[in-house]
Amino acid sequence: MHFKGKKLKIDLPKGVRCFNVEDSFLLDHIEKTIENTFKVWGYDKITLPTIEYYDVHSHIFSPDIRKNLFRIIDRFEGEILILRVDFTTQIARYVASLKDKDFPIRLYYCGDVFRYTVPKGDKLYERKQIGIELIGVSQLEADAEVLAVATSSLKNLGIENFQIDINNIKLFQVLKQLLNLSQNEYQEFLSCIKNREIYKLESFVQHLNIDKKLKSFIISLPTLNGSIDMIKAQADQLKDYPAIYQVLQEFIKIYTILQEYDLHKHVFFDLSEPREFDYYTGMVFEIFIKDFPKPVGYGGRYDRLLSMYNDDYPATGFAFDTLYLFDYLKKLTLDLKPQKDYYIIDTTEDKTLAYQIAKYLREKGFSVARDIVKREVEKSMDFAFKNGFKKVIVITLENSDKKVYIFNNKKEKEELNLEGIFK
Repeated sequence: MHFKGKKLKIDLPKGVRCFNVEDSFLLDHIEKTIENTFKVWGYDKITLPTIEYYDVHSHIFSPDIRKNLFRIIDRFEGEILILRVDFTTQIARYVASLKDKDFPIRLYYCGDVFRYTVPKGDKLYERKQIGIELIGVSQLEADAEVLAVATSSLKNLGIENFQIDINNIKLFQVLKQLLNLSQNEYQEFLSCIKNREIYKLESFVQHLNIDKKLKSFIISLPTLNGSIDMIKAQADQLKDYPAIYQVLQEFIKIYTILQEYDLHKHVFFDLSEPREFDYYTGMVFEIFIKDFPKPVGYGGRYDRLLSMYNDDYPATGFAFDTLYLFDYLKKLTLDLKPQKDYYIIDTTEDKTLAYQIAKYLREKGFSVARDIVKREVEKSMDFAFKNGFKKVIVITLENSDKKVYIFNNKKEKEELNLEGIFK
């Protein structure tokens, strides 16, 4: 409703973001480059709904995730619906629903995820993700492939200065069993590690009936990050604890496989960073770019997730936060601008030739726009070059004959032979 004398509010809500033509071009470039990488690795695209039933997924998410869901009431069925918060759970539900399954299943996706947050800075309600899921393979080779696909994607975007921070959820699950922790104690334990609260860990293990070596390892977890040598040193120290030793050996095995992919120089082991989704069961990782504060990618193994949707298959995957990649690449001086091929300016009354030239060029695969605004030719040419058109075609009438000129810029022109245009 409009009120006389009152200006209509046309602002966007906080927590969402609008992208202009140039920014949309960069986003499109990022997504297409990554999609092409996924395709050459043999992954197929899947398109998933933005809205699903709350009850189908609610038991998967942690309390923190559940309280930040966008919820909608379905006025037809009366059910609670949610906006997509995570692609992996959607794909798990989809694969579980398939009657015929042929493994391994390699899928990729691209779209938006929604989560309530305090909208400030880069904290948005709506973020963009693009990622893959590899389902039906339990071997570490699958985890290595996922990492290789992620790093290939970054390299194809021209990003070489990245680091892969690797951890393993099994380590924390083993410690939970060894320490006989309740679920609440376990969550507190993980929080101490993630927040690097060594003094709280010291207090936590003080009264536990465990030896000095294990106590020392637990207290040092927030500081245990580094190269493969750090992992090997810890493995040598903890041979008396077979379950912990086995997890540390998995780190060594994945590192060996990544050496074959020539990715080992990008690997950093960080035992202090549990991932936020409860469904992870094994190797997990985050991808960082030098001098950029946020992780641009993350993922890991989730061997029990499909069992929560009435199925049971191992799986691993990862996702890029597309907006973080966008924010990083936007700061670089990339020569990426939306470019179009031809802009046709017809100064004559009969526009038939302009229509024919435009149709011919489009059929050849060129992008073509016509000037349909009445203004001076100079202004139309300024408009065309300013808006990314590579060439301008001008049709004029000279001595009752139509002439066609092509401009690479305002000062360089070439007359085109009408008979040769359509050859």
